[in-house]
Amino acid sequence: MDRDERGNTGRPGRAAAPDLTLADVARHAGVSPMTVSNVINGRPGVRPATRQRVLEAVAATGYRVNEVARALAGGRSRMLSVFTPQLNRPYAAEVVQGAAQAAEELRYDLVVVMRSGGGGADLSLMARLSAGALLIQPSAGDWPRRAELPPHLVSVDGPGERVLGTDNAGGARQATAHLLALGHTRIGLITGLLSEPQGPQTGRDDAAERLRGYGDTLREAGLDPERYVRHGDYTQESGARAARELLALSPPPTALFAAGDAMALGALHAAQDLGFRVPQDLSVVGFDDLPIAAAARPALTTVRQPLRRMGEVAVQLLVELAEGGAPRPPLPFPTELVIRESSGPAPSGAPGRHRRG
Repeated sequence: MDRDERGNTGRPGRAAAPDLTLADVARHAGVSPMTVSNVINGRPGVRPATRQRVLEAVAATGYRVNEVARALAGGRSRMLSVFTPQLNRPYAAEVVQGAAQAAEELRYDLVVVMRSGGGGADLSLMARLSAGALLIQPSAGDWPRRAELPPHLVSVDGPGERVLGTDNAGGARQATAHLLALGHTRIGLITGLLSEPQGPQTGRDDAAERLRGYGDTLREAGLDPERYVRHGDYTQESGARAARELLALSPPPTALFAAGDAMALGALHAAQDLGFRVPQDLSVVGFDDLPIAAAARPALTTVRQPLRRMGEVAVQLLVELAEGGAPRPPLPFPTELVIRESSGPAPSGAPGRHRRG
């Protein structure tokens, strides 16, 4: 073995285990000690699922190798980590799929860590074993300290040293202009502003930019951009709640633009429960183009973000950085309006509801 087999848990609230060995970790993971050694030393040739199991066993047992960082400095790791919150999983899954495809093509292993705000296992060893890390929707306080992370970081939709994002304002303009072209003048917006503070201090501006794109487009059309705005947090429940508030207004909007597909789906279901037909009485448009958008009934018109492509580019950037390059992050990715069944012409006459028989 390249390293001393003995480790130390060093975990608060637990007695130290100075005699913990690679064999103990191997038994916990159900693999051989050589496999554990290969994973700890960052060697290729271990299946991703096996590597993930070993790293989880390392975290669970509290195994420590003091020489990890120094050893990795002398050799190149071919492992990348992805850290993502447990919120908005469909969004993260799309990014991860793109990242996994790129990692496979570049012959790197990818380890995905779902990290909730409540903390959990000590993941610093896993992070230090990686050549780089992709952070998906990082939030202040939810992530390992910078000193515990790999030297190279790329983030998607959040703060970071190298950030990948989309043209959020442009996408919102596309959605709003589409509804205006269909004859709608009472267009409601459900923002994602309740999900996290926006601005330079957090590095997040997706919800604020989508609100700006919507507002600018309505103002250019001579319409009030403030009356039909409610706020959500990108969850289906918040979309349903905001839709019920908007549809209770007099007169209600004839179209809803939700700044995330999950919120749009919640709005669509809430409207149907209230007796509104989509799109005959009410048009609904989302943002993201997650798989749930095409599967909705009616299928959801939405603004497509190239989420898989963003995952691919993130991994390509990380590999170039790990191999000594100095790449420049790309400009914001363009969006695309995908027109499906949930948007249609504005209803004529007084607003009303279709009562189910």
